Amino acid sequence: MKKSLLIILLLPLIFSCNNTDKKEKSIKEEALDVAIKYAKEKFTTAKETIDASGVITVQDSAVNLLLSQAYQVKYLIDPSKIKYGLIDEDSSIDAIVYISAITGQDIEAPELLILINSDGKFILSRVIESSMRIIGIKDRIITAEVFTRSINSPLRDCHVCKEVVNYRFKSGDLIRVE
Repeated sequence: MKKSLLIILLLPLIFSCNNTDKKEKSIKEEALDVAIKYAKEKFTTAKETIDASGVITVQDSAVNLLLSQAYQVKYLIDPSKIKYGLIDEDSSIDAIVYISAITGQDIEAPELLILINSDGKFILSRVIESSMRIIGIKDRIITAEVFTRSINSPLRDCHVCKEVVNYRFKSGDLIRVE
């Protein structure tokens, strides 16, 4: 009797957690679709590949006779770096996608795509080129780790070469919050 009562009480909890995982997965997939479309628009004929870890590479599939293959630009989109939460003033979940640009062996300034949820769909609100890594989004505050050195510098990962900063998204801009 106790076991069946316990099962009856735990079943709704199990199904609600499963529903949350599905919702989270669909948010990430939709944000990823917008990011891939954004990266593909930078090329005339784009090619998309996915490696074993799930990182998506978007690059030009046209043959360029002026540049060698080593110096062509490619964009890397890592689904694990998609952060989501409440960013703007409404109550729908928004997202920030981190896209890395690589030219040859040089890492360019990454692009942060701020995607605002409008009528159930993500809309690209702002693209910010900045050497920062989004740590999380909570209570409309975006917490980021900002690098004070170049991405290509050997000192970029030292503990004094980066700081944690809080931002708020207002009128299409990231405004620093103290």
